Order: sequence, then structure tokens, then C-alpha cells
Amino acid sequence: MDVIEAIRTRRATRAFTAAEIPAPALQALIALAVEAPSAINLQPWLFAVAHRRETLRHIAEASKAHLLARMEPGSPFLRFRELLQEPGFDMFYGAPALVVICATSAEQQAAEDCALAAQTLMLAARAQGLATCCIGLARPWLNQPDGRALLDIPPASVPVLPIVLGEAAADPPPPGRRPPAIRWIDPPG
Repeated sequence: MDVIEAIRTRRATRAFTAAEIPAPALQALIALAVEAPSAINLQPWLFAVAHRRETLRHIAEASKAHLLARMEPGSPFLRFRELLQEPGFDMFYGAPALVVICATSAEQQAAEDCALAAQTLMLAARAQGLATCCIGLARPWLNQPDGRALLDIPPASVPVLPIVLGEAAADPPPPGRRPPAIRWIDPPG
């Protein structure tokens, strides 16, 4: 699959098969992710990987409990309360692997650089027939001491983007896209 097709067909997948992803395949995807651009070539990223089902279940349940225990009026997570309270809800959707991209620098652009690495990882995964989904709901717990310890995230690093990946149980339909809003300063001829 070429990069244009990967861009056009990559979707946030919320149903995965039970097929495992071998560690060398995960390493290869991460090796592609670090090809992403970064400001002043800082490369401020660390990749914490979990690929044991028990570990993923633990992280998902701990993340749900953490969000529910700290949900306050006005929280952006309030709209997920009912879903998070469902005992069978798996915020990782049965995916066999989790890659948490962490910023290793306090530089202002480090989080953006991690986002570029995340997009590169997701497009590389799609090009290899794998599916991905960013799981922002897991980030608050992953930034807690228990989450950081479980994934061996050093004190100076900050979890930015948790991404699950695996084989899609089915390809989600493409969501509609609005036309881009463009403000031409100097309109093309």
C-alpha cells in the first residue's frame, strides 16, 4: 500500500482480532515512527510497549477507575461516564498491543514531535495491514505513579499518546470529512 492510500484508509479502529503482533513487528513500526520530523532534530520520544493481554486489561481497568474516581462537574470526560461504568467496556477494544509515546524533553514542541511520531507509526501500521486507535482516556492514569511504574516510564518523561494496534476485526467505514478551511494570503495564479 502506498502512503496516499494509507492516509485515505487509516481509521480509528475499535474492534480488533485476537491475533498477536510479534515483538519484531512492533520494533519495526517504532523504527519507522522515529523517522518522523522533530523540531531542531530533538527526537524527544520514548516508546513504552505493552503486549501481554493481562497487562492491557490491567491498564484499561485502572484507567477507567482513575477517570471515574476523579470525574468532576465540567470535566471533558463526563460524556464518557456511562460507557466507563459498563463492566464489559474495554477501552482498548481487544487490541493485542499498546504503544505509549512519551515526551522525553521539556522543550515546548516535544509533545507535537511525539504527535508526528504517532501519525507516522499509525500510517506505517496501516500500510502493513494493521489498525490503530489513539486512546486518550488512558493518558490520565498513565501519567500517575502506578501507570508510569508499570510501563517503566522515567520521571522526566511524559506520556503523550497511547495508541493500541492490531488486526482490525472489520474495517470501519470512512467518516465524512469537511472541506479544508483555507485562507489564501496570496491566492495562487
